Amino acid sequence: MLTNLHIYSGLGNVIAIIDAVRSDLSIDSTHVTNICSVQGINFDQLLVVLPPQKADIDLDVKIYNKDGSLALNCINGARCLAKFIKDNDLLVKECFDVQTDGSIWNLEIIDDTTFTASFTFVEKVTKLSYEYDENDINLSCLDLGNPHGVTFESLPQGSNFVELGKDLQNSDNFPEGINFGVAQIISEDEINLRVYERGAGETLACGSGACAAAVLGIIEKNLESPVKVNFKLGSLLVDYQTEKEQIRAEGKAEEIRLVQSQLAKSPNYVELVKWKGYAEGKGSPYGENNVFGSGTSVIKGLK
Repeated sequence: MLTNLHIYSGLGNVIAIIDAVRSDLSIDSTHVTNICSVQGINFDQLLVVLPPQKADIDLDVKIYNKDGSLALNCINGARCLAKFIKDNDLLVKECFDVQTDGSIWNLEIIDDTTFTASFTFVEKVTKLSYEYDENDINLSCLDLGNPHGVTFESLPQGSNFVELGKDLQNSDNFPEGINFGVAQIISEDEINLRVYERGAGETLACGSGACAAAVLGIIEKNLESPVKVNFKLGSLLVDYQTEKEQIRAEGKAEEIRLVQSQLAKSPNYVELVKWKGYAEGKGSPYGENNVFGSGTSVIKGLK
């Protein structure tokens, strides 16, 4: 059915993109979870690209997490979308506006691998303390279309980051869940970041999480904009201009190629080869047991 499923990587954040502009497709949460659980294709978020509903907008996008829940923002997905648009000549300009359920993305193509995503942010920060395993976790929270809670403190010794991220999803403080980030300040304009995303779990990178941590660092920790936000496989440069109420994130996006594999026993299978440019040719960062494998994998077909 899904003949136009495209897989991209934004610093290891795996983004699936479905083109519903040039194909007559209707996608909902059931389809999204089916792609993961039945077809065995792993991703962090899935973007459905749609024709625009407004005259001053170039495209509309619906964002799903891998569990089928809707997301209102996804900055790594935004940059992957810009790469997808360039790769497939979907638009004939370098800058374009995309409507999501949460905001408008202003996207720009810098070169073949670098893209920017900008959006409006009205500053409003909430502080709270969350008790976990007899320890208080101090969070600064803000909404970027999706909710984020960030701490700049080291987690208590023995704390499990993933288990804490899961626990926060069930908190009465966050009835819609929360994207949880732990930031480490490296210098006045650089941080390391780890993020547990609601609906996806821990991911190798989170674009809106990077924006949240950078903005909070500028507001609360006197960091200088732009802030370099480091993840395991690369960095985002986040610029926050308070007077303009605008956040701009710049970083890489890469394609993961899908090619037809001529397998005698199952001609409907698709072979997924490692994405271009992945560091040192090691294949997928998700390890030997993931469907992406450590170089090439064979996964169930999309027909």
